[in-house]
Amino acid sequence: MTPPPHNHKFPPSGSGLVSRSAFPHKHAIPEKDQKRRFQSLDALRAVACFLVIWQHVSESLLRHSSGGQWTSQLANYFDFGRIGVVAFFCISGFVIPRTLEGNRLPALRAFALNRFFRLYPIYWVALAIGIYSLWLVSGRQLPLSTILANVTMGATFAGEPHVMGLFWTLEIELVFYVATALLYLAFGRYKLLSALVGFALAYRLWKLDLLKDTPGNLPILGYLLAIMFTGSAMRCIYDLKQEPLFSKSENWKKAARILFAITVYLVAQPVIEGIEKSFTESDPVWNRYGWGHTLGLALFALFFFLPQTPRWLSSAGRVTYSAYLLHAIVFTLIGRLWSTQELPKTRLELFILLTTLVTFAIAALSYRYIEKPSIRLGKRLASKFQ
Repeated sequence: MTPPPHNHKFPPSGSGLVSRSAFPHKHAIPEKDQKRRFQSLDALRAVACFLVIWQHVSESLLRHSSGGQWTSQLANYFDFGRIGVVAFFCISGFVIPRTLEGNRLPALRAFALNRFFRLYPIYWVALAIGIYSLWLVSGRQLPLSTILANVTMGATFAGEPHVMGLFWTLEIELVFYVATALLYLAFGRYKLLSALVGFALAYRLWKLDLLKDTPGNLPILGYLLAIMFTGSAMRCIYDLKQEPLFSKSENWKKAARILFAITVYLVAQPVIEGIEKSFTESDPVWNRYGWGHTLGLALFALFFFLPQTPRWLSSAGRVTYSAYLLHAIVFTLIGRLWSTQELPKTRLELFILLTTLVTFAIAALSYRYIEKPSIRLGKRLASKFQ
């Protein structure tokens, strides 16, 4: 993907998914509304995952296609991968902070255990498959230091490359978890105050370019965290009656909504700038930055307010973490099959459909036999600290 213009305030181009987040405690919102709301967010995960698959397949398998180049041009123009990233980070910000409830230290221990067993077991399986199928089979060697750094899910922090480039979003997610935990330690049940402080710190980190000389996607860490904390603030506005500070009076509630509106404006401001520059400057990178972020944020808002989503789409959304981890392996092996077997070129739309079907089929098995057992183990261990 093309790098951004110099001194821009946008994240560099990249696509990927964040992990599926655990549901919050049921007492936060009415049970019926909670079920509908999270079904719609699960459906959004499936759509966002499909957009990322579309982006990556259109980039990687274009040379094997006999037609359908419009799918690659469309994905690149709007940056479908970026749309998926923004939508997933919004979901993560909306959901994750509400998984922290109760006394601070026991809640943080339970949170750490739940997150560890939610993320790492299937990640290690995908990492091992990726090292073998994408590196060793093709005769490429990986230094032990690179493998060990990837095992931690924080390769960039160790100065090492990712085994699969799309893993970079997991690092951002981990930073958000740590930041959320520290803010909970500081503010406890004052969730909106925590979200606003987190947003302010992340926004300043981004605006001051404090990480501009760091590797990978770390230079735009602040912006991505700002998106997540905006999602956290949105959840607090949705659960405003649960806020011990901002639910005191109508004036406090009005102040809460105004502060949330400010966070939305500050996150959306560079998006608006990007759209404007896409009409005035010839560099196509502004199309992807402006429209990619706009559509990602809009997609989250759309699914959040949808009255109902198809059940099958919500079910597909529950396996998107595995789909995220495995889809690059699937389309790489499909491309290798077409090369080594000298198969006839196929339309790009069919490659996208084939990769999507195979990825979600494997992801469903992975979720059932790897993710769910590890999630249950994490919950059992975490329950000891409640």
